[in-house]
Amino acid sequence: MGLRYCFFLLLFFFLLGFATPSYIKYEVLENAGRTAGRSLLQEKQDCPIDMENQNYTIVTSQCKGPKYDGKVCCGAFKELACKNRDALNAENNNCATVMFNYLHLYGKYPPGLFGNLCKEDKNGLDCKQVDEKQAAAAAAAAKSGAGRGFQSSAVLLAAAAALMALF
Repeated sequence: MGLRYCFFLLLFFFLLGFATPSYIKYEVLENAGRTAGRSLLQEKQDCPIDMENQNYTIVTSQCKGPKYDGKVCCGAFKELACKNRDALNAENNNCATVMFNYLHLYGKYPPGLFGNLCKEDKNGLDCKQVDEKQAAAAAAAAKSGAGRGFQSSAVLLAAAAALMALF
């Protein structure tokens, strides 16, 4: 039962990966906290995610100055930002601005640090490795607590079938 549960959990996260973009757009990194041009006329909605209570120590404990290591800082930044990439990539809300304001508040990072350090793909920062790492951690947690949580894999099977029907 536990192995089957882990399989369906991994399948669910795998299919979920196809449903959402796996990148954080560079525009998010480059324009964070800036308002210019037409954006002054376009009011942005409040962020639907509670950015104040995110775990910023993921970044602040690893990314330290004065010489910021790009690999370390970008890895930590992706671990924080990838789980909220849809909201951060949305142009109609202020999630990216709020997140970078809190990063500056807690980490005293200079403006544009992550935009200058973190360059990967033409599409932006690739979140696939972060997603795989989180899926593996979820599977390990499910395996260690196989008797808790969902008692039936039918719920996961139904969710996976519903996602497959969308494709």
